[in-house]
Amino acid sequence: MERAIRALLVIAILAFIVPFGLPASAQSTTVSLSLLSQSPWSARYGDPRFRISIVATNFGTIPLGHLSVGISIGAHYETVVGYESSLVEGPTNTVFQRVQPEDGRLEPNTSTTLFASVDLSAANGIDQTDNQVYPARVDVRSNGSVLASLTTPVLYFIRRPEAPMLLSSWIELAPTIAFGSDGRLLDTAFPDALRPQGQLGAPIAALEGALAGLRPGRAFPMGLVVEPALVEQAQRAAGGYTLTDGTVVPKGADGPLRAAGFLDSLSHVMDGPGVRTVATPFAGPTIPSMVASGLAHDLATQRSLGLATLQSLTGTALQTDVARPPSGSLSDDAIGWLADAGAGTILADADTVDRPMQSDGTNPAPTATVSAPDGSPMTLVLPDPGIEGLLGRSDLVEDPVRAAQAVLGELAVIWKEAPVPEAPHVRGIALALPSTLPPGMWAPMLARLQGTPFLRLTDAGAFATSVNPQGDPTVLRSPDASAFPASYTEQIREQQHRVATYRSMLTQASPVPDELTRDIYYAESARYVTDWEAGTSWLNAVAATTQQAFDSVKPQVGQGFTFTSGEGTIPILMGDPGLIPLRVTVELQSSQFDFPDGSQREVILERPDQVVSFRVIAKAAGQNPILVDVIAPNGDEIGDPQAIVVRSTAVNHIALLVTLAAAGVLALLYSRRWWFRRTKVSS
Repeated sequence: MERAIRALLVIAILAFIVPFGLPASAQSTTVSLSLLSQSPWSARYGDPRFRISIVATNFGTIPLGHLSVGISIGAHYETVVGYESSLVEGPTNTVFQRVQPEDGRLEPNTSTTLFASVDLSAANGIDQTDNQVYPARVDVRSNGSVLASLTTPVLYFIRRPEAPMLLSSWIELAPTIAFGSDGRLLDTAFPDALRPQGQLGAPIAALEGALAGLRPGRAFPMGLVVEPALVEQAQRAAGGYTLTDGTVVPKGADGPLRAAGFLDSLSHVMDGPGVRTVATPFAGPTIPSMVASGLAHDLATQRSLGLATLQSLTGTALQTDVARPPSGSLSDDAIGWLADAGAGTILADADTVDRPMQSDGTNPAPTATVSAPDGSPMTLVLPDPGIEGLLGRSDLVEDPVRAAQAVLGELAVIWKEAPVPEAPHVRGIALALPSTLPPGMWAPMLARLQGTPFLRLTDAGAFATSVNPQGDPTVLRSPDASAFPASYTEQIREQQHRVATYRSMLTQASPVPDELTRDIYYAESARYVTDWEAGTSWLNAVAATTQQAFDSVKPQVGQGFTFTSGEGTIPILMGDPGLIPLRVTVELQSSQFDFPDGSQREVILERPDQVVSFRVIAKAAGQNPILVDVIAPNGDEIGDPQAIVVRSTAVNHIALLVTLAAAGVLALLYSRRWWFRRTKVSS
């Protein structure tokens, strides 16, 4: 509720200031500012200087001279509400101000970097008795007139914080399906996204940099949520790929090299001290939809494949006691499934449950407890809703360094807003960082989380048990009730069965069945729950591949056969099995023929036009069909039985004698029955 009130207050402030002029953080039509760097925090017991560098860009047509940088610092924040509003309006009550002249001019269509510094220990109006967070407005002026400005928080510590706040944070790499069901690269931007400056590569590169800066024996507790299908697709790209227009991009070209570099960096950070890698099921299916659709077995195999895929990068086992449900989707049954899979802690969304403010009026509790259907408790780790709101503000994240500082500032105000807790109370806060954030935000963001004195980065599993008091028992706010249509689920099961049939026919190791199984898993991805028709392309591709294999073992039965002696040999001409020999059983079925050497042959088809022969004896003259059936080792028929026509102009004498003898016995029995019936009537 208080979060909603905060949002309304910010809207009211915006409504008040817009009609009367630009807010303190403003860009003119000719000059824009962005934050290049800033001291994350300053300390009187360390370096008390507030340092900042900004990039000013002149989009106008005239040069701007007599430049200066103005710094205005307002009164320290008292509440989170005041903090969030100041990011829009800037400081309203200035306690310190300085204007620093700059040399040179800002030419049209050029940018320049401007620097400024303030010794906070000697600045008037800055509290020298307590740790505080202040709003600062930084502006660029020409001839004394303000051209543009921005607002950023300033953290100043007088002494080391007595009770750092626990912080559990995780990076979630956004799922993507870059390759189509035909194996070609659909998303041509995918290799670029894997660069260290790309959307997916930037968080990994920043984490790698943070780990490289650690002192010996130190750790960087950070969660890393990875959809294993991302790794599988990066591995495909690293080996070279084909575009939709048929262009072949070979291994060693720029795109494949970027994918290979991403995989190397990912492997390194996954093995980094303090990093907890959390694997989702392979293709990121939503757990509620899979359970509700009766695909729990698939969910379990996807989980196993996902773990194996990620573990293959580092060669070490992953912990499974902390889970992140794909898309954050949860239901009661999904919680039960996660509990059965060994998870005790769930990385949830900020709004997974209703979250009242804590008893002291501070931010909502970072944990909550829910129960699985069997009654076992599960701990939810819940990101702070206010900070999640900051990360969703496009006007803020377009300036990545400023956005990172704004997040740190809000964390500091939240920490400062509540009194130092008395034992055994332990405060905590959670932060979820999606890979959709601007690539330039990752390095400054992780640098600010590392070593900041009022925060103690904590592994999610330890965080869930360390925060005290624990979150209250609760229920899901809006359980996910989604499911695949029954027809789509049936298609999934049918293709799984076909893949199992094909696998049973193989006589040598082949990657194809596993590749087809992965294609089925892609069809179960979260995106296809609401767009299942698009997912059928994966299932159709699986069906086409297995059908090609099945067609290759079907007999060629277009011709008929004529026996002049009542018996003969029927040669069955088989198809082309391809590169890998296939094992099947060929069976003949007919009540009009005997098969003295047996009606079945188990054969291994190793080459095209291989012949399978059967000796046949006709029971009667004339034209009669024989059905030819092909059966896989798992017992499945490969298609429908096919008929061949056999014409016999002579009858086997032994068969004829047997038939005549049987007819004589039947005639004798009939005559005997007729005689007794007649005798009974006469009497």
